Amino acid sequence: MTSSPTISVVLPVFNGGTFLAEAIESILDQTYTNFEFLMIDDGSTDSSLQVMQEYERKDTRIRLLSRENRGLVFTLNEMIDMSRGRWIARMDADDIALPNRIARQLEWLEETGADVCGSWVKRFGASDQRVIRFHQSDAAIKTELMFWPPFAHPAIMFNASLAKIFPYDDTWIKAEDYDLWVRGVEAGWKMTNVPEVLLLYRTHQGQVSVQAAEFQQEQGRKIRHRYWCFLFKKMGLETRKLDECLEIFNPTTVDIDMDSVDSAFATLLRNSSNESRSIIFKHLTRLYIFVAANCPDIVSRWGKLNREFGLGRGVKTKLQLLLFQKLRIREGDRLFKWLKTIHVRRTAQ
Repeated sequence: MTSSPTISVVLPVFNGGTFLAEAIESILDQTYTNFEFLMIDDGSTDSSLQVMQEYERKDTRIRLLSRENRGLVFTLNEMIDMSRGRWIARMDADDIALPNRIARQLEWLEETGADVCGSWVKRFGASDQRVIRFHQSDAAIKTELMFWPPFAHPAIMFNASLAKIFPYDDTWIKAEDYDLWVRGVEAGWKMTNVPEVLLLYRTHQGQVSVQAAEFQQEQGRKIRHRYWCFLFKKMGLETRKLDECLEIFNPTTVDIDMDSVDSAFATLLRNSSNESRSIIFKHLTRLYIFVAANCPDIVSRWGKLNREFGLGRGVKTKLQLLLFQKLRIREGDRLFKWLKTIHVRRTAQ
């Protein structure tokens, strides 16, 4: 192994034995070879440690540590502290990196001067086999961050020196990446995504449970609120009614103050342009469809915003809004889930 690797690939593992060998081999088979491969067995009770030990014997680039379980956030920070590379590349134990992933991301980081770089990912392992296309430009990524994380976390490569200064925060467990990107924006990080599939993202039943997903969503709402306040203050905008506006993201809220929602989105749209405005309006439309059952005048509200800020294609969306409103299709309904799946897949970036 080289004494000064450019890249430190970090692979935290907890009971990942089922798919672990594929993940490890996808890194060892990279076209770019100047990297160290850090693995921590975070107290696994399955065959994970044995799998990693076998590969450690075969490849000197691997540095393996095994200990008791301390959780993902602690493990990620420990690996970042151990790293010697200029760049940190994330990897998960159930995904597959394409052979040119590291080479392409390193090339893209050097070309763009960015601090953090993701990529498109392709889902596999279940019926959902979409390609998830994340935004490429710094401005678009920071706009998308207002709604949800703009990266696939296992596909990230980012500046090691910044990672050491800004460690993951265990206050935001299950949403630690979302929190880190928000703090990165606040610190002035430049962000990008390679507009190519560089990671195969496996979906399977062993992933986040329903209970954990609810906790994750609640964490996300708190981080989102913080980020909206930061952006509004940065733009010199009033934040007084943001609490009421952001209730539109909470599926359990029935009585949403749509006047505050309309006003906040109009303010955002008025203070944005080009790609950022398009992203905001796309999410606005998605959210208005999902709360239509509780808002009798949702069509006219969306129509007013569309006339001023939209893309000029309103008939189909108005019909969707009317359908959700008239049939009282709500969060949790079987029909809602089906229609939401279709809408999200159709509008996936």
